[in-house]
Amino acid sequence: MSVGIVTDSTAYLPKALVAQLAIEVVPLQVISNGTAFNEVDGITVEQVATALRAGKSVTTSRPNPDLFVAAYENLHANGADSIVSVHLSSELSGTYESAVLASRRVDFPVDVIDSRGIAMMMGFAVLAGARLAANGAAHADVVSLINRKCSGASITFYVDTLEFLERGGRINAIQARMGKAMDLKPLLHMINGKVEQRELVRTSEKALAQMVEIVCAAARIKSEIAVHHVEAQAAAEAIATQLMMRTGVTNIEVSPAGAVVGTHVGPGSIAVVVSPQV
Repeated sequence: MSVGIVTDSTAYLPKALVAQLAIEVVPLQVISNGTAFNEVDGITVEQVATALRAGKSVTTSRPNPDLFVAAYENLHANGADSIVSVHLSSELSGTYESAVLASRRVDFPVDVIDSRGIAMMMGFAVLAGARLAANGAAHADVVSLINRKCSGASITFYVDTLEFLERGGRINAIQARMGKAMDLKPLLHMINGKVEQRELVRTSEKALAQMVEIVCAAARIKSEIAVHHVEAQAAAEAIATQLMMRTGVTNIEVSPAGAVVGTHVGPGSIAVVVSPQV
């Protein structure tokens, strides 16, 4: 039995690994000034940041179920007997729902997993599942590994302003106004699939230093770590360097977040994912 793996574009997987492991990636859409763009190759996070700074309307949209049907059928046509489809938190997007609807339209087994996360928080789980599947593992074993990786992972966000999270409805107006009024820098995390405020810190420097401490605590057991950013390459690389020194994790990839995440967190944001080995 061969198991195919599908995810969505918010996993932000390295393209080389997507090709190597034959993972199907279904793109979300970003709507900028009324025009819809494919997140994978239609719009960049830099273009989103420029639009946000200019005050333009930027929103996101889930994939049409037809795209998932096409992804499932493509893998099935290429030898997959069953599919595991892993997606960003259903608390943040209707992407999981679209995948579930699509799974009911094909005549072979598809398990759709709500990662309760985003970015490499689910990306590490997808890669682990794809590698296990490539080694001939049973469908149930692939599902089990992905679920364990998702449930054990964490993500910590630094955002330069709460403005864009408020615009997208990811936090409430009271939280945003409090942070702005007190000139505080927020650290956020995900709890039960939702983005929640973890703490407010007085300066950017202190917030980023606190982020490092949080991640080091989460990575006390052997873990994989990834750093995402939105137009904050230098700061993200500095954090990765500190984390490599503090945690002993020698390979921490620093990569831009995609256009969907960039839409909601805005320029200057940094996120760190910790995914324990299982």
